[in-house]
Parts: sequence; structure tokens; C-alpha cells
Amino acid sequence: MMTTRRHILCIWLFINSSIFIKRAAAFSTAAKQLAVIPPGILGPPEPLKSLQVGQSLDAFRLVVDDDDDRVDFSIERVANSPHIFLLRNFLTSSECNQIQALAEDGGMKTAETVTKGDTSSRKNCSVAWIPSSGPDGSSLVSGLVASTVNIFLSDVVKSRPSAGVENMQILKYGVGGEFVHHQDGDARVLTVIYYINGVGGTWFPLADRNNGEIPKNKAGVLELVENLEPGKHGIFLKGDSSNSAQEGNNNKHTVLVNKGDAVAFYNYRDEGSAQLDWAALHCGSPTDETKWIANHWYRLNELANY
Repeated sequence: MMTTRRHILCIWLFINSSIFIKRAAAFSTAAKQLAVIPPGILGPPEPLKSLQVGQSLDAFRLVVDDDDDRVDFSIERVANSPHIFLLRNFLTSSECNQIQALAEDGGMKTAETVTKGDTSSRKNCSVAWIPSSGPDGSSLVSGLVASTVNIFLSDVVKSRPSAGVENMQILKYGVGGEFVHHQDGDARVLTVIYYINGVGGTWFPLADRNNGEIPKNKAGVLELVENLEPGKHGIFLKGDSSNSAQEGNNNKHTVLVNKGDAVAFYNYRDEGSAQLDWAALHCGSPTDETKWIANHWYRLNELANY
């Protein structure tokens, strides 16, 4: 078994992160785009980049308006292709409850996808949107953004005028709820999924695939995954709850998650092509219990022009 390497990584809420958050309301599309997307800017920066699968970093983030002014967590790499990292104990139980309350207090609606009116791709699911910044936002939500930016985005991406973060999406899936295979893409460089009540079910069927090339289009990858199974192929992030504690958990294809954990993954190839990484295709598998998750998407809008 590979020896886990432990480090201490201090996460501070730098002023440049606050500037980044303020772009959430109106992304800049008029700014001059990079003539060429150089390699090494759309993936993880150091020290995350050097982590091997199974290795992790110890980290903490500061909480400004809480009795506990520091949250300790760890960052573990769970896949190389795409880059997938598990943040264990990233949220406290109280913060999870607060996010759920924000959704319930604001009112939830039937969830759609980016295709307006599409409620068939995401089944038995309600959604709420919470501003990631501004006077109507939550200090908890903006603080999570600031910490995530400092950890996962390269300096080049953070400095671009077209970079920003979307509002937090909070989802409640009922029994049988699911979200079919999809690639977040659409200029979204990084996705972060927060597990609000510890029920997982996020499956990356093509993660760390080593038995053949992955097609570079949606039709090809959807055909490829038809005969694959969670827990046997790719990486399956499974809730470590009583209903999910079943056989097949102890293998390289299954990672158990708990309330307060989060997963971060990159949606674009990082070799300079500025093309979607179809290894980041994923789904929300049908759930046998109520599932609460939240999402943040970090954008570089100029990618839409490549």
C-alpha cells in the first residue's frame, strides 16, 4: 500500500479571493481572451498537483463569524484522470445544517438542467440558489468560495477578468432521485460538490480508465459507459450511511463520503488544448434515501471561445 504523505496547508481568505467573488454577478466576456491557453493552468496548482492517488494534505480554513474560528480538514487525491480530490470534513455539521436551512427558507423548486424545461435528466429533485456574494449572499457561502479559490485555482485563472463563480446550487433528491450522465463543461473549469447530509452517489465511470482511449464527444462516451457499473468501474463516491453500508465498498473503485465532505474535480484537459475532459463525465446515481448536496461551479468564460 502506498504510504500517505501528510503536509500542513494553511488556507487564508486572501483579498484577491474577495475580488474574485465579486465577479459572480456579472462575468466579463468583453475582456481580451488569452491567445493560447497554456498548459498547466486549468488543473490543480501545487502542492495538489504533485499528490499521488491515496496521498493527502492536512489543511484548515478560517471562519470569520463562528465560535470555531478554524475548520481542519484533509485533501486526498482519489483520481488522476480527471483530477479528483476529496475534502474530508470540509464543512462542519452546523454549516451543513445552515446550508440546508438556506435552501428551505428561500423556497425550493423543481430542478431543471441548463436546457430550460428539462426535468427528465434530473429526476425527483428540488433546487434552490444562494448568491455566492453580495448583500443577499451568505457569509458562509462566500467564505467557502474564498477558501476553494485559494486551494484549487491557478494564479492565471484567478487573475483573468472572465473568471468567476456561479451562485451555490442546493439540491434535495427524494427516493429514486438521480441525475443522468453529463459533463459540467460550459466554461466551468472546476466543480465542487458538498455532501450536506452524507448521502453520496456521485459516479465517474471513466475516471482513471486504463484500458483504451476515451472518445472526445458526448455520444461516444455515453455509448462507452452503457455497460459499466458503479463500484466496478471508475470512481464511485458512496455515502457511508447505514443504507449504503453494503458489500463492494472495499475496492479501488469506491470511496466512502460522510456529512461535511466535498469533492472537487476539473472539467477541462490541462495540456493546452482547452478541450473538455470527458473523463470528468459523471452522474448522480439513483438514491434509496433523501439526499442533500450543494454545488459550486468556477468559470473561465473565455473557454467558450475555443
